[in-house]
Amino acid sequence: MLLLTAGLLVAQSSVLAPQELYRSARSSFKQGQFKEAAAAYRAIIAQKPSPEAYAGLEQSLLKLDDVSAAEAESKKALALFPQSALTHTSRGDVNFRQGLFADADAEYATALGLDEKCARAWLGEGKIQLATSREDQAMKSFARARELDPDDGDTLYYWAALQPYPQNVAGLDKHLAEFRSDPDETRREHDFVELLRHVADHKIWVLAKRVPQAEIKMETISPVPRMLLGMGLRVRFNDSVNATLLLDTGANWITIPRKLAEKVGARKISDYGLEGTGDSGPAAGYFARVDKITIGELEFRDCIVHVSMKDTGVVEGLVGTSFLSQYLVTLDFPAHRLRLTTLPSSPSDAKEKFFSAAEENQPVRRFFGFGHLLLMPTQVNRSAEGLFVLDTGANTSSISPELARRAGKVRNATTHVSGVSGEVKEKFVLDGATLRYSATPQTLDQLIAFDRHNLSKQLGTEVSGFIGYDLLQKMKVAINYRDGLVEFEGK
Repeated sequence: MLLLTAGLLVAQSSVLAPQELYRSARSSFKQGQFKEAAAAYRAIIAQKPSPEAYAGLEQSLLKLDDVSAAEAESKKALALFPQSALTHTSRGDVNFRQGLFADADAEYATALGLDEKCARAWLGEGKIQLATSREDQAMKSFARARELDPDDGDTLYYWAALQPYPQNVAGLDKHLAEFRSDPDETRREHDFVELLRHVADHKIWVLAKRVPQAEIKMETISPVPRMLLGMGLRVRFNDSVNATLLLDTGANWITIPRKLAEKVGARKISDYGLEGTGDSGPAAGYFARVDKITIGELEFRDCIVHVSMKDTGVVEGLVGTSFLSQYLVTLDFPAHRLRLTTLPSSPSDAKEKFFSAAEENQPVRRFFGFGHLLLMPTQVNRSAEGLFVLDTGANTSSISPELARRAGKVRNATTHVSGVSGEVKEKFVLDGATLRYSATPQTLDQLIAFDRHNLSKQLGTEVSGFIGYDLLQKMKVAINYRDGLVEFEGK
């Protein structure tokens, strides 16, 4: 039936007027029927190519996550309409999805130079600004994009997500009501809105008293001899229960299993699907409120935690670091210490420069922030480059099969790999991989490779690997969340 419907659309396209095709394409896109929208835009291009038709086609293909097809169409559009702001914007969108932020930024700047009122270019600029720790500028860019095109669903989402309560909930409710996407994306947005609704305008993770600096012991987590998972922090819940949680820069807030949540008296506020490494899809979970959490000298009130419905394995839970963003967060792994100090003055170029992964003798590097995730530009074997998540919760570093093949020869692997979302079924190995994400290149005899497509699709940019504890354990890592900078010391 789907084939028949698509066939009818193509057959009818020759008799439909361009304006009717545009209305059909926009309607299909808004309803989340991206294949039908792409077919309609192709029909328009067949009749009369235009920047608007190519932009609609590329947006539809990106929603379908067909990045290679979107790139091919963007090249055609640039060849035909090199002076179109919309064409350069669409090319920037493709670059952004590929993780090429400097290229995307250049395309958005070119577009705004051609037409200062190009709404999608302002949206793209805002996404770059958000990823490079410039939230105030991003809010202005999203507001400008919404002013120029209030009917764009992507703009509505980004604009609403940064608004204070209750405008954020109202805007996201409007987005859910008027724009459709795939089921996973819709579920995530619904979970996000429900959390915002329950939190409302209350502050969360509030420090009970200002602590100018702190030093907290990190404990080695080794469930069995010669099996080192990483470092952990001793955490106390509601002055009653202690647990050692795995320090995980790839996690948000704190994640604990249901049994521990019930023991500490955590109160459920909304459902939430926990996602991570693995091929089994989201694990059932929920958000819960804990009145008081103590970590070393730090005492937090009104804390939101993730609760997993299943056991978290050999660890008692996970603790992230992004909620410590008011400090310079230094993870001194050799000394087994987490140090929190006052943030330094912002360097003049901290919010502007795109650092090169291949640049050596540069200890300070930019990361790109996507929520709580830190994406590091990383070069592999001097022949391939991509964005790697800085993830102390992963005891083994990894790479995507696509980037691994560009960096060298891969072979099948039998290594067991699992995470929150179950076991990874298809795995490969890249032998002899040298990674450059800090001033000191690091080499692994074997680098495991497996697919991270779902995470890349979710973030809207390509994730090519994870920098795990095996590479970080001899280093001192200082994270400046405010400016989007990381300093690595050691090797």
